[in-house]
Amino acid sequence: RLYPLDTKIGLRVKNNAAEFLKGYTTNTLDAPRNAFVTIRGQIVCTFDQMAVSQEKVLIVIEQKYLDRLLVHLDPYLKLGDTVIEKAPEFHLYFDLDDVHEPQRGEIFVIQKKGKLIGTTQALQSNVSEQEFSLFRLKNHMPVQGIDYDEELLLNVANEEFVSYTKGCYLGQEIIARVHHRSKPPKKLVVRSPDQCTQ
Repeated sequence: RLYPLDTKIGLRVKNNAAEFLKGYTTNTLDAPRNAFVTIRGQIVCTFDQMAVSQEKVLIVIEQKYLDRLLVHLDPYLKLGDTVIEKAPEFHLYFDLDDVHEPQRGEIFVIQKKGKLIGTTQALQSNVSEQEFSLFRLKNHMPVQGIDYDEELLLNVANEEFVSYTKGCYLGQEIIARVHHRSKPPKKLVVRSPDQCTQ
């Protein structure tokens, strides 16, 4: 079962990509998900990632946050030769059953359940928006812009987006302090209507 991810866009980080992302994102490059945050630990953009090499990393973000991300990164990109550009045209899908076999030239990012696919081929999608939303909720897979946005990253997720051993990065001080000495002021959770109180 495939769901088209029409609201997302693929970006290519080039030229010393691994070193750049190490300094400005919250997670390691071998993790499927990562985030850019402000110096206060607030979310700028969360994303899926696939490291091709030390020089090139592909990331997938919600398209409506592209301008915000580029404004956030502009001062840091000017310090070196790293470039962020739109990836070559390809279609993005979510494979709910994790059965699609990646072909040469395709990207894929394993998720909590299923996987994200990037391909130049137009695949047959057969999952409705309502069915995909239910799938996400059952598997605790929030989406930026629907379930959360500009708030402390630890309010949304902990280990999924954060490495506490990777070294320094922008926003690390606040995130580490909240994790080790306190707790997030709130937490994103899934509840059925009868579990909610007024």
